[in-house]
Amino acid sequence: MPEAKSLTALVVDDQQTMRAMARLVLKQIGVLDVAVAASAEAAIEQIGGKKFDVVISDLNMPGMSGVELAEKLKADPATNGIPFFLATSKAYQDQAGENVDHFVAKPFMVPDLKEAIETHLGTLT
Repeated sequence: MPEAKSLTALVVDDQQTMRAMARLVLKQIGVLDVAVAASAEAAIEQIGGKKFDVVISDLNMPGMSGVELAEKLKADPATNGIPFFLATSKAYQDQAGENVDHFVAKPFMVPDLKEAIETHLGTLT
């Protein structure tokens, strides 16, 4: 059972308000080490320099989409084990693709995000 405060998360979203909301919800769950990226390209740079326990990405972003980011991370042996959550409205859930480990509906809700994390990493303490 992982300690929430020991987890590291990366939130990828082109909208600053959504990055802030995700960070707030993660902190309410107990995940204190939350990095943010405004694009998939910026996320790839951050992932190259730090180990993350989970990546939460928006679907629709300028440049590389969340699905394309998932494909890139799952194709790399160094990052393919990181649970990848796609965050978008339920209307787009069918676009998640095979490289996405979990779908998280926007706006973020504490129970939904906690359940997603616990599904892939175990019950949080």
